[in-house]
Amino acid sequence: MKNLFSSVILIILSLIFFQEQASAVPIFARKYNTSCMTCHVGFPKLNAFGEAFKTNGYRLPNDEVFVKEPPVWLGSEAYKRVWPNAVWPSSIPSNVPISFQIQGAASYQRSRITTGNSSKGQGRTDFEFPEEIVINSIGTLGDNFSFLLAYSLQSADARAGVELASIGYNDFLAGKWGIPKGLFNMKIGFLQPQAMPFGVFQTLTGDTPAIYDFRISSVNQPAFSDAQTGMELFGVIDKRTRYVLGVVNGVARNHNSDAFNDNNSDKDFYGRIEHKFGGLPFDGSADSQNQDQLGSGMAHFDQGPSVTLGATGYSGTDQIDTTTDAHSRYYRVTGFARANSGRYNVDAVYLHEEDNGNVEQYYGIGNKSIGTNGFYVEGTAAIYPWLFFVTRYERLVTDHISLLSSLDPVSPTMNTSQLTLSLPIYLRANIRIIPEIISSQDDPGKPDTYRVRVHLAY
Repeated sequence: MKNLFSSVILIILSLIFFQEQASAVPIFARKYNTSCMTCHVGFPKLNAFGEAFKTNGYRLPNDEVFVKEPPVWLGSEAYKRVWPNAVWPSSIPSNVPISFQIQGAASYQRSRITTGNSSKGQGRTDFEFPEEIVINSIGTLGDNFSFLLAYSLQSADARAGVELASIGYNDFLAGKWGIPKGLFNMKIGFLQPQAMPFGVFQTLTGDTPAIYDFRISSVNQPAFSDAQTGMELFGVIDKRTRYVLGVVNGVARNHNSDAFNDNNSDKDFYGRIEHKFGGLPFDGSADSQNQDQLGSGMAHFDQGPSVTLGATGYSGTDQIDTTTDAHSRYYRVTGFARANSGRYNVDAVYLHEEDNGNVEQYYGIGNKSIGTNGFYVEGTAAIYPWLFFVTRYERLVTDHISLLSSLDPVSPTMNTSQLTLSLPIYLRANIRIIPEIISSQDDPGKPDTYRVRVHLAY
């Protein structure tokens, strides 16, 4: 009880400190002079309008009407008419588009090991401030290009490094041979593959689901949540169908130069297809009677009830032993669904992964392949625009888990079944605290975690 009381005191002091430090809003809020809630249900979770904004290369429909910080133009509009006898005109942001994210946490883990009527072990208090500091730079260059850079000064594993770095090129074939806008876009660099059904930043909880973070054959095998070096082709078909095709090196990010190099001669490939029924279309277009006003502070997930159904597939190769040049070939498939209605949202994802027989040769496992199945269901309710309730149940099961863990204890392979209850509270549009409870459902030896995170975007 004494440890728990100390944790509460530390949490309260930390909230006071961080609330006094925040007074500004991030990049696009400054550019358009609008609230974070325009594109986010609550940061970092995007609403349907924010998803369309991201897909369109960080541009709004009729973008020039809403921009409050006009760009600096590099060349006259007339240069387009005389090209190739002039450099095609472009633009850069008038101010350097930089924002910061700072995250800290205080947690208490309560032991659940019991003998008779008494408990064994003691609870543990942990206090991490800052847990993570990230510098972001995102912007547009002219009519079609965009860029994104995220650099971590300090991450949860206490190492600095590039989180994301990519250049986007939207509508590079629009207008040619009758090709409509939005159909062909590309991104190249160190990016977050869209093979993951809902991105790392598409939850209001402090942690990502387990199916996004596990790997099997080695620590080099990328998890869903790992950024990778490669390129993507993506677009929207007839407003309501979205596709993604990608090719990447297939190496996990480890905050070092190795993350930018492949460890084998093969590339990893992935694809995604999804269709949306109701709500705001993927391209952001809307009927006039449903057109949202820029700057809305309402915590709605979509512009009307909607259901999205989709699937992803990923095929990869991982070098698991440099001495014998042993490789693991694996694939992942997911099916996912999202339902939005007013202030309520439900996301569901099912995953199946199969690692082939080369893992058998390396680990000496009798089966020809190692299978993994997992799923999660997450529900979010906006009680007020500044107060949410989130609950998530997840389960992940991998064949031969005990043998794999004993042979390669560094690998974060896991079996888990847990329940997360979270209550995100937005003190301001750019400051949130996240009280949450994480409870294991199938391992009595794993302690429950009581945590409060503090997240500031500036």
